[in-house]
Amino acid sequence: MRQFSWLLGVFGLLLLVGFGVYAGVVDKVDTPWAVGGGVGLALFIAWLILDHERLARGMAARGARYSAMAVGLLAVTLGIVVAANVLGFRHDRRWDLTSTQQFALAPQSVAVVGGLNQEVEVLAFFTAGGPEEMAFKDLVGSYSEHTTLLKVTYLDPVREPMAARQNEVTSAYGTVILKAGAASQRLESAFNEEAVTNALIRLSSSKEHRLCFATGHDELDPDEDSAGTGLGAMVTKMEGQNYTVRKVDLAREGGVDATCEVLVVASPQTEWLPHEREMLAAYLAGGGSVVALLDPLVAPALSADMARYGLSLSQDIVLEQNPKYQLVGGDASYILLDKEGLAGHPLTDALKGGILMRVARSVAKGADVAGLKVTELGFTSEYGWGETDLTGTTTPEPTPGVDRVGKVPLMAIVEVTDAGAIKVGPRTLGSGDGFASATGATPAAAAPAATEAPVTRVSGGRLLVIGDADFTSNELLDQLGNQDLLQNAVAWMVGEVNQVSIRPNAAGATSFTMDLVSGVVVWLLCLVIAPGLMVVGALAAWMQRRNL
Repeated sequence: MRQFSWLLGVFGLLLLVGFGVYAGVVDKVDTPWAVGGGVGLALFIAWLILDHERLARGMAARGARYSAMAVGLLAVTLGIVVAANVLGFRHDRRWDLTSTQQFALAPQSVAVVGGLNQEVEVLAFFTAGGPEEMAFKDLVGSYSEHTTLLKVTYLDPVREPMAARQNEVTSAYGTVILKAGAASQRLESAFNEEAVTNALIRLSSSKEHRLCFATGHDELDPDEDSAGTGLGAMVTKMEGQNYTVRKVDLAREGGVDATCEVLVVASPQTEWLPHEREMLAAYLAGGGSVVALLDPLVAPALSADMARYGLSLSQDIVLEQNPKYQLVGGDASYILLDKEGLAGHPLTDALKGGILMRVARSVAKGADVAGLKVTELGFTSEYGWGETDLTGTTTPEPTPGVDRVGKVPLMAIVEVTDAGAIKVGPRTLGSGDGFASATGATPAAAAPAATEAPVTRVSGGRLLVIGDADFTSNELLDQLGNQDLLQNAVAWMVGEVNQVSIRPNAAGATSFTMDLVSGVVVWLLCLVIAPGLMVVGALAAWMQRRNL
């Protein structure tokens, strides 16, 4: 009987190891597992008692001592591995060491999920064990590091058809349903970070915001999503974050719709009529918010009218001579703004990826206007300048005293602290068309028409003027942090503070490409050199032990 007693030790040790691993990953040990651990301990002790004489004789031999040492080292190694797995299971942490933070949540996602104030139930319908389910589990794991309010249930629509039918799941590629209270969101095509974060924003946001785009002057089209000059890609992203978008023709509608929380003026190619500029002024004086993207050499009267808001827009094109802030392969009209070129402000503090502009004009602080706070936000390097000689007959170069030279501002924000500071003239066609001249002057003789409703003045209006519209176009939207600038501005203007951040950007993914020489080096290292060194080391150890 004693010749088979070693089996008791083997079974006892296996039960003890299994019990130890289980106990390390659960908060409460179930009774069957506790019984199994007790049985394992009893079997191991029984083996020690039955085989104590054989063990004593074996331990006296030199080979046994070496074997015991090896077994001890193996046990220590196994203990370290088990302990590391237990700690990893209970205290899961991830570190993204890629240069672009490709596998970490974007700051906006962290802010949104960290700001949840109610439990969100997530029903994930995927084929069990499929790549879509594994990818989504990995993504949700990143969100769960920042909140305990995500409750995720994974369901296989094939194995659980009743649940799939109750939730109207028909997609063969998977469906994710997020529920918070009575609200719900469905994802049926994209299950990436941007889609999940947008769904959480729509669930947690207290209201749907109205974003309006001015039309009637050949502005960039918010409905155009195929041409490079359109704004369709930006609008799609805004709609994903709980905004509704509509077009506004001020001349036809008699002003800015009161439901518009933010008005975007995107590079008008023809001039605004004087009474339309007064409608814009009335909207700002009433507490409205405006984002004006004014490219060089277009709508000169509208650009000059920015003087009434304390801004100075020159008819120039900003060029950059510092190679650090130029685009490789592009001319001097491509300008890169990094953290050093951005002033401290809630709109720009979160921008870390920089901004890429193309053919921009200068937007500077003008004469002080009491009741208006003006802040310049973005600048070129000290080697930039605003070129005013646009005839093309001479080589562009800075002309001190004529051109703005060094640290040329490209965008500025106006915050209305006193609504009475904004002068508003007649807002009807043909009456007082000269009120705001191309120089920004406001003649005292101009007066509103008697039939016009008085302007309801409310402090808190905001005007952001950027001397370029290309940065937010379909063509350049995914470059650097371009998508964040306009979205941050809109979010800040409507009071969605948790959306003023850096957003997920799938275009930021990078790849590694090897040439032939690099491939050969990696092949030799992995398949020849490393295995060869291991074989040589093993032979050397064997020969050394043989000579002992």
